[in-house]
Amino acid sequence: MSQAAQYTPAGPDQPVKRPGKTRLFLVPVGIVVLLLAIPGGLYLFSQNQLSEAQASESRGAYSQALNQFATVESVAGNPASRILVGDLADRAQTGTAETHFLWGVQLTKEGKFADSEAQLRAAIKIGLADWATRANAGLADLFAAWGQSLVANKQFQAGIDKYRMVAAVDPTGNLTASTNAGLAGAYAGFAQWYTQQQPADYPNALTWYENLVKEFPDSPEAKLAQASALPQTLYNAGLAFVQQMRFQQARDAMTELVTNYPSSTWAAQANTALHANQLLTGELIISDQNPTPVANRLVRIATHWKIVKAHTYDDSGGTIYSTSTDAKGNFKVMMPPGQNYLITWWDPTRSTFVTTFLSDNVPVNQITINALEPAHTTVATS
Repeated sequence: MSQAAQYTPAGPDQPVKRPGKTRLFLVPVGIVVLLLAIPGGLYLFSQNQLSEAQASESRGAYSQALNQFATVESVAGNPASRILVGDLADRAQTGTAETHFLWGVQLTKEGKFADSEAQLRAAIKIGLADWATRANAGLADLFAAWGQSLVANKQFQAGIDKYRMVAAVDPTGNLTASTNAGLAGAYAGFAQWYTQQQPADYPNALTWYENLVKEFPDSPEAKLAQASALPQTLYNAGLAFVQQMRFQQARDAMTELVTNYPSSTWAAQANTALHANQLLTGELIISDQNPTPVANRLVRIATHWKIVKAHTYDDSGGTIYSTSTDAKGNFKVMMPPGQNYLITWWDPTRSTFVTTFLSDNVPVNQITINALEPAHTTVATS
């Protein structure tokens, strides 16, 4: 016979069974482990990357080393992790500077100068004083080697420009002597190169020889140039200046030659050139207001003259150069260089040579003949 189910009176809900004390500690411990594991992993990862970067650098794999150092700096150098692994970030930064420096030095040895400069300047940009000093020294060596290479390939101006950059990165002057020697050689080579062109460019050659003597007077190149090449170049440059109608520069070159190198054979030729007769051309006209030419009239130029009384001159005691005008009133005569030569013309009405006067004692028609330079004048009879 079945029995009815036992009756259970209604009552309050039974309390849910709570976990024990052991389970209460599981979550906090996991968080702690995780917090400890993250920086530990960052450190191990960064340390491993740093070691690999150093190994890459030591075997000359500089590009790879820079990438690995950059990874370390990115991971260990960010604000969240720097507190715990900042030392690795600092070591990576130092490694980066060192790698740029070593790569730059290696590229200099290989003659890859532009790439070398980029690496050395990158080392300086990092801002670590010690490596900046080394990189500046590396730049000084680089510019000196670069200049030497360019000069050897006859790229003189570019080479000189590189040599001049050495001083800016060599404050102690360690390379001053060798740089000056390189510049002296470059100046001399550049000057000689100009003389070997077809046609020879003596004015530019003169510029570089004179720069050589001025800036590096005690150099072997300067002494050799003064013994032979510079005097010859001064003379030939003077002739070239005449062809270019740069007459004052021509006179300066010839005068410098005669003054500074009097015993050279070129000085004798320069002295002759400075005293050589020059062509004087002129036009004889009636007046400034009436430019009608005076044809077939005798003209003479006196190298010495004096005023003896108002409107009266005496041109004896010197040399007289004579010529006559053509149908258009033009005349020409060869004259030695000199100043204040007096020009007169034949006046058939008075049967004598006359000139016009600005005042009682000042004749108008005077001419200066410059050395190495032809002259031209217009002479008015009234």
